[in-house]
Amino acid sequence: MPLRVPNLDDRTYDDLVEEATAMLPRYAPAWTNHNPSDPGITLIELLAYFTELLIYRLNRVTRETKIRFLQLLWGAEKYDKSRWAELSADEVEEELRQAVRDLRRTERAVTAEDYEYLVREATAQNPDDERILRARPFARRNLEAPEDKSRENDAPGHISIVVLPAGELARDAIAVLLSQVRQYLEPRRLLATRLHVVQPFFLWVKLSATIHMRPDAGEDLRSNAPENALKKLQSYFSPLLGGGPQGEGWPFGRALYLSEVYEALEQVEGVDYVEDVDVLGISTQDEPIDKRDHIGIKVGRSIIGTDSRLSAAPEHGRDRILSDSAGRLIGIALRPYELIRIASHMEDFSSGEPPAIQRSAPEQNYEVAT
Repeated sequence: MPLRVPNLDDRTYDDLVEEATAMLPRYAPAWTNHNPSDPGITLIELLAYFTELLIYRLNRVTRETKIRFLQLLWGAEKYDKSRWAELSADEVEEELRQAVRDLRRTERAVTAEDYEYLVREATAQNPDDERILRARPFARRNLEAPEDKSRENDAPGHISIVVLPAGELARDAIAVLLSQVRQYLEPRRLLATRLHVVQPFFLWVKLSATIHMRPDAGEDLRSNAPENALKKLQSYFSPLLGGGPQGEGWPFGRALYLSEVYEALEQVEGVDYVEDVDVLGISTQDEPIDKRDHIGIKVGRSIIGTDSRLSAAPEHGRDRILSDSAGRLIGIALRPYELIRIASHMEDFSSGEPPAIQRSAPEQNYEVAT
């Protein structure tokens, strides 16, 4: 909606006298004579007269005064004397409205919300350019550090911006996008602040599960169950729109809980129930996960110390494992700046026979020796 220039001359002499008189019982209860003959009332009337006069003059701002105000805001170079004669009264009013709009814009990055707003504005010159989906600032962090441990250290004066593209971009395109955001934020950051603009860090998680289909599920659903299960997990844990509990993308740093994996897989069409959800491995590198790097203990399937471990591999941090009071694995923790990527394959999801099929197995006859 258009901005309106406020009317400053909106108080009359009678309004001012009436308001001042109404305040007397509160601030001067002993003052009971409110007649015009009282010297105090005379003083109130005198002050109301001069106040109305000042308000009237304040509202009668000349065209030259408005131009002087614009010069004070944006400099004399933009509104020099040669332009004064060219500007009409309506043009000056429009310049004032535009100046008020510009003053309301965020031009300096101070808080985390400022950085999020400015990152989106960095590529907002073109309305069709929607390359940035989310941005998350992390104060006192240097996420350009080469090692994970260095990223966890307190870094006073540093701020890191994690920029999540709206879709899959090539490596060169991501580098150009990060450079564009950095150049836009550089003149708007606080003085002496060291700025780091990085792409998201992903924790690759390899999951497996046993899926039991409903007895009435068709052959197509049974054969496509592993593929549908993989697509469901990739969609649910995706950082893009549609993923996450709220459908706004998986939040930065939110842990992965096995209960959510059960819930997501049970929503796959034709699935009756799910069991044996395991975390086979995690990795911070964009590379295949070693199948021997199992996480957690499952008695009867894993050999402790050989193909399973009670906690994560040392290079990933032992604090990533979330367990209950009995020591059972319940989830994987993420760093505040990390997102999830599913590294599973269709072979990691096996189909179990439904109970109805198990009960329909032919009975065996045994002879008892006497």
